[in-house]
This record gives sequence, C-alpha cells and structure tokens, in this order.
Amino acid sequence: MKTKSMPFLILSCVLLSACASREEIALKKAAAERVAQADRAKRCASFGYQRGTPDYSKCLERAYVQDQQTRAIEEANRRAQAQAAAEGLQRAGAALQSISSPTQPMIHCNTVPTGMGTSTTCF
Repeated sequence: MKTKSMPFLILSCVLLSACASREEIALKKAAAERVAQADRAKRCASFGYQRGTPDYSKCLERAYVQDQQTRAIEEANRRAQAQAAAEGLQRAGAALQSISSPTQPMIHCNTVPTGMGTSTTCF
C-alpha cells in the first residue's frame, strides 16, 4: 500500500465510525422517545382518559410538555454541576500552583547597628 493513501484510509475510517456513532445515538434517542410516549399514554389512561378523545390528546400534550421541561431542568442542573466542578478544579490548580512554585525566592535581611554604622546580613 502506498504511503500517500494511508492518511486517506485513516480519515475514511474515522468518518465512517463517526457516522455509525451518530446513527447509534439517533436510534437510542428514538427508542427512548418511544418508551416516553408509552409512559405518557399509560399515565393519561390511568387518569381515566379514553384513547382517541380530545381530552386524552390534551393529556398527552401536557405530559409531553412537562417531560420536556423536566429534561431541560435536569440538563441545566447537570451543566451547572459540571461548571461548578470545573471552577473548583481551576481553584485547586491555582492553589497548588501557588504552593509549588513561588514567584520569588524568600530573602530575609537583618540590619543591626555596629560601632561604625550598620551591618546588613541577608539569607
């Protein structure tokens, strides 16, 4: 195999695996939505609504909106937790950085009077 065709082959494999991954994600989302629809139908039936009636349809719609709001709240909470964790890690990193590498060496000087003026010793 020619060396020039190797990058093309690698790129092709990466692109194909990305497509398969997107398809898998779409299939999982579709399956989750089917489960959610069945759950909403079961909830509305448990409230006494009859399938095919306007009230049943309204119940399904309200349940769908409620599910979407719940998902949005859960996603916002997840993002807030991730942001808080990231900020905590940044603060911890900054604290460790300040401990492990001081910006200037510590120098202590001592000045004492002598018979001819003063004497300063630094260490």
